Parts: sequence; C-alpha cells; structure tokens
Amino acid sequence: MGLFSKKIKYPELEDNHPASKQLSAVEAPLKELIGEVSDPLEVVPADSHAYVFIGKPPKKFGVAVLEEESYQNFVALAKEKGLGDHKILSLIEKLGDAYRENQDTERFKKTVSGKDVVVIPCQKLGSQVARIIESV
Repeated sequence: MGLFSKKIKYPELEDNHPASKQLSAVEAPLKELIGEVSDPLEVVPADSHAYVFIGKPPKKFGVAVLEEESYQNFVALAKEKGLGDHKILSLIEKLGDAYRENQDTERFKKTVSGKDVVVIPCQKLGSQVARIIESV
C-alpha cells in the first residue's frame, strides 16, 4: 500500500455492537451477494434487513436490499414494478443524495466470507433509503 493510497481504514465492527446482530440476521444473503459481485460493498443494517451500496457511491453504484432469506437488486425491483428508466435514474440520484448527506457518519469494517465490507450503522441513512425504496 503506497503513501498516497486512497483506501480508508475503518475500525473493526465489534461482535457486541448492535449492527453486528443486525448483520447476522441477513448473513446468508450477504454471503451470496459477496459471492456474486467483486465491487466494494457498504452495508446499512436495519432490523431483519439491510441495504447494500455496491460499487463507488455516491456516483457510480448499485443498491441491493437484503432480507433474511434473499436479496434483490433495486433496479430489478423497480423494473418489476413497471418503472421506466427515467424514474429509476431519478430514484438512484436520490439514493446518491442520501448517501452524500450521511457521508460523515461513522463506518466500520467487517470481514464476511473473506471479503472486507464497510458497515454504516446509521439509522438516518437507513430510513432515507427505506423511504426511497418504498416509493417504488
């Protein structure tokens, strides 16, 4: 790792942190997602579900919704609900804005299936993402 590396180091998420318990509720779908994507993942845990920013938010990213047994890609969900590309892009822009607004929130690192993921235990961000996704 070079002197000018942009990789940010976050503290390890402790097992006794509330977000750790929330992550364990969606561990199976998170592991499945990790096995299918190589992009960086940032997880926003909530009760019995989580939201995952995939890629490099707030500019180039995707979002997945993890539930206890499965996960769903946000764009696929939006298309399933009949939304057009213009509306989907608008919602993705709102997700990026929510991420940007909470960019200074405390973050942690958690190793899952041999891959480091960023955990963002931010109730405000989780609520904003939930509202945007529920609008679909």
